[in-house]
Amino acid sequence: MDGTRSILLSFTSGILSLVGLMSIFISMNSQHNVQRSREILWSLAALPYKKDLFLEKGAIGKEVFRKYILYEQIINEKQDFSKIIIGFAQIALVFCVLVWIILALDLLVLVGPLLEKVLLVSGLLVTIIFVLYFVVKILGDLKSTSKVGKLPTVLEIIDADRVNIGLSIITLAAISSCLRIIRSTIYLGFPLPFKNIGINLSVLNFNEKCVQQTIGNRFENFKNHKESFKKLETNEFKLMEDDYCWYSVYTLKDVGEHDKGVLVTVEMRSNEGLVKAEFYVEDLPGDSESSLSIFPYSFSEQFINRVSELDPFSIYSERSSGDISP
Repeated sequence: MDGTRSILLSFTSGILSLVGLMSIFISMNSQHNVQRSREILWSLAALPYKKDLFLEKGAIGKEVFRKYILYEQIINEKQDFSKIIIGFAQIALVFCVLVWIILALDLLVLVGPLLEKVLLVSGLLVTIIFVLYFVVKILGDLKSTSKVGKLPTVLEIIDADRVNIGLSIITLAAISSCLRIIRSTIYLGFPLPFKNIGINLSVLNFNEKCVQQTIGNRFENFKNHKESFKKLETNEFKLMEDDYCWYSVYTLKDVGEHDKGVLVTVEMRSNEGLVKAEFYVEDLPGDSESSLSIFPYSFSEQFINRVSELDPFSIYSERSSGDISP
């Protein structure tokens, strides 16, 4: 009988060694995708602050779109071979658990004192819980690149309300945005269907030297006046001849009155902060059905909420919540 127990324990030891080697292989295989995904996030985070950013107007949106698609392909890559190995490792560990249960039940018959039985059962339960956690949690997470590297998912990376995911989505939306005026309608476009973005748009007519407020009012404290911004719904955009997501945001009253052009300022707000992008429209289309794409020539960030000890807005919010006057 002792020989049988020794053989069973040898089997489980060999299986555990094999599972350990497979885990190392899977981790090394996943690490390359994790590192590549992080490099894409870092490049996206640095993109708005590149020198001469707006020299190649149409290239910004294409670059953002290309990096997002590449990130999606890496995160969602189907690693069938790795999944087969992970499945085999999970089955092997379950087999080891069954062997340990059989050996423990056999030893319970032979063990006399109650204390030894309690220690045996307690050790078996702790071991089974640990192995099952390893099977379900750790090996299960190895199937997902985002979970292995603690990276944002594809849907999280276009959500402008996500804070501290490694980059500012609201800033990327601003620099990659585009305007079009078809007849008298102003369209705002993005290379991707960004979520949870609110906009506040104003038009400066150089003829009358006045500002026409279109969507809400401009406030000093945007956090206390979220209702002043119009939220762009992802199911309301439409496609034109390009791949941009276009939203109808404003209608000019009389295109002929703007023969000297207009300056359009678009404020974009989310939980990440407030970003303003400025567009200068020199040639209005009149009654034409077509219009050129107009890209921003500058942008500015305000109150970017990083939830950091060094972020002034976070410090101010925490201080205000304690009823301490600024």
